[in-house]
Amino acid sequence: MMQSNAHLLTPIAAPAPGIGERAAPFMLVGPMLALLVIFTILPCLLTLILAFFEMDILAGTIRFVGFSNFTKAFARGDLVNSIGVTLLYMALTVPTSMIFGLLVALGINSLGHGRVFWRAVYFLPVAATLVAMSIVWRWMFVGRRGLIDHMLGPMTGITDWLNSPALALPAVAVVGNWQQIGFIAILYLAALAAVPRHQLEAARVDGANGWHRFWHVTWPAIGPTTVFAGIITSVNAMRVFDSVSTMTGGGPSRHSQALAHLMWERGIYFFDIGGGSVVTLVLVALALIATFLQRVLTARLEKAGSR
Repeated sequence: MMQSNAHLLTPIAAPAPGIGERAAPFMLVGPMLALLVIFTILPCLLTLILAFFEMDILAGTIRFVGFSNFTKAFARGDLVNSIGVTLLYMALTVPTSMIFGLLVALGINSLGHGRVFWRAVYFLPVAATLVAMSIVWRWMFVGRRGLIDHMLGPMTGITDWLNSPALALPAVAVVGNWQQIGFIAILYLAALAAVPRHQLEAARVDGANGWHRFWHVTWPAIGPTTVFAGIITSVNAMRVFDSVSTMTGGGPSRHSQALAHLMWERGIYFFDIGGGSVVTLVLVALALIATFLQRVLTARLEKAGSR
């Protein structure tokens, strides 16, 4: 009897998937891959190719020049200057916006009432149009007539920020910090909501004060958010354009000309497609470096957290 029913225990092979089943995943992912290729991969490849050519849009001519565009870009000095300006702008905005964003988030998170209101207040600069807000800030920084000079000028003796080689970029950085602090605060508020409450309560029961609870419980829990926020703010600082173009136009004497503004100037204003492509490649390289640092820092944080 057992031998006669042995064939019933033999596993039945599943039927091979049809053409429609095999093609379904590609049909679902296909539109996104097509958009990725059209709007990301192809423009990057085209930029890389154009960096080795010299184009005359008016004459409709194009010729291969090799690395000539690279040597010209570095020989003029404006590319090196813009790299320095961009890095300085990052130094003026990334740490400041992250520190104040964290303080704002801690303050809002400690409130018993009114959290929604203050979240909306600090998020308004993020939702506002940066060009329009930059115009307002430019009026505030107008020399001898703006609000900044009327308030800080008598106390500090510092006036006419936008026409000062030393103060033009810090003035633009003020706008960058004003816009990014609210965004960073929202990120940290989401991270603070995920901090394990039982760990905070256990630390409080053990006698840990507020600083020790923050440093030993809260800070490790929001570490990944800190890395993510640092990369986002760094990338935003690398491609700053609206506030620079509206407030200073890259001046005075290119002291506030960031890479994105130089890219626009070379590629659009002067119709130097090859030179603008070189600046774009430098900007992409800095973004890739930031992404690499994100992966390294995230891996270290995960390794430290697993111990």
